[in-house]
Amino acid sequence: MNKTVIFLFIAIAILLLSIIGVSVAPIINNTLQKFGDWGKLNCQYYADEAKYAQDLDSKHKNEKNRNLCYRQNAMYGLEYSSFIIDLGIGFLCAQLALMHYFKMGSSFEKYTGLIGLIGGAIGFILTLVYVCFSGYIFNNDAAFKNADGTFADEIKKLYPNGGEYKKDDSSNKIYVYTNDKSYDSEYIKYKELGEPQYNYNSKLFEAYYRDSDCKATTDSGTCDYYYRKPYDDSKYKYLYDRWCLSLVFAVFVTILNVCLLIFGFLLFKSDNGTSDNAQAVKIE
Repeated sequence: MNKTVIFLFIAIAILLLSIIGVSVAPIINNTLQKFGDWGKLNCQYYADEAKYAQDLDSKHKNEKNRNLCYRQNAMYGLEYSSFIIDLGIGFLCAQLALMHYFKMGSSFEKYTGLIGLIGGAIGFILTLVYVCFSGYIFNNDAAFKNADGTFADEIKKLYPNGGEYKKDDSSNKIYVYTNDKSYDSEYIKYKELGEPQYNYNSKLFEAYYRDSDCKATTDSGTCDYYYRKPYDDSKYKYLYDRWCLSLVFAVFVTILNVCLLIFGFLLFKSDNGTSDNAQAVKIE
């Protein structure tokens, strides 16, 4: 299989995976949250608030809001630019490679290689940075937290069995985050949205209605755990799945961009854009 055919397959793969990535990406599709607002954030406001804060608590809070704002603003731009530029690079390189495959435009095959080399480098850098920002927010940021410190959807952590809290020997309420003193420790992160206790789970429904004395709203009886009413849908799992898919496809596109860069370089180095099947000239 010659370099042009491999180059064509790589470009088509980038095109297809970018189309799927655009279809599932959480910000582009505004899934569950007004992710579109992340592109309109004025992060300088929070930077100024932190700079001129009168006390340490206010300064610390606004620094957190400023950094969150920068991350959200960057991810908004990166998700659009990386997938759309990858889509354009894949389409252009696939079109050119297809022409060369059918023996058209062989005179500018070297330039096709140069386009693949440059496009692969740009796509690799953009998509890799997007993966880093998206992965960091997914793993570390509190779910649905706005840059101003409020929550579009406030989700407190639950025990894996769905319990909201339990009690110690002195009847003090012990939450899953009671001993965690880190910032926003009481709220779940985006990476936890797929867990059963935050989505519809028939077993949690059965436990909630079976143990009527163990409801957090009544707080009566002696129970191992006290439960809030379970979630009646799986919308958080829906966002979790789409975000994971967008990351997976972005990682594959990043790898394919490296391959496009390599084979673009090989095409560019080919003598006069001739194919691998060119016949050697016999020297008399």
